[in-house]
Amino acid sequence: MRGQKERRFAVNLKHESGFRFISQASEDGRLHGNPYVSDEPDPVGEASGPATPALLGSAIGHCLSASLLEALRHAHVEVLGFETEVVAIVKPNEDGLPRIDGVDVQLRPTVKNRSAETKRCSGIFEKYCTVSSSLKKGIEIRVNVDWQLAE
Repeated sequence: MRGQKERRFAVNLKHESGFRFISQASEDGRLHGNPYVSDEPDPVGEASGPATPALLGSAIGHCLSASLLEALRHAHVEVLGFETEVVAIVKPNEDGLPRIDGVDVQLRPTVKNRSAETKRCSGIFEKYCTVSSSLKKGIEIRVNVDWQLAE
C-alpha cells in the first residue's frame, strides 16, 4: 500500500448468539472475501471460531508474511513455499484483566538457497508491514525468519 492515499477498511459484525459474531470485511462498499465467524473461548464462549487474540495474530502474521514475500519478489528471489506461525500471549495485567502481553511470529519461507538478497530482505521487510508497525508501540512483537532450504 506504499504511496497510496488514505483507505478505509471496514468490518461489519452481526451478533449471532452467545459471544459468536459473523463478520464481513469490505472497503468502499466492496466486499472482501467471505463472512467469517469469531467467538470467545471457554469459559465464556463456545470457541466456534477464532478468538479476538487469534484474529489479531492472523492480521499481524499475514501482514508480515506479505511484506517479506513482496520484498523477496522485488529482489527476484523465488519463493517455493511459505508458512507462518503466530502466537498471541494473553496474561492478566496488574488489575487481573486479560491483556495481550506480546506476539511471537515465526516466518518460514522456503527458498533454493540463502543469498545476499535474502539477507537484505530480512533486514527491511518489517518496516513495510502496516499492521505490526502500527501496533509495536503498544504490544511487543517478536519476529523471527526461519529460512527453509528446498531439497
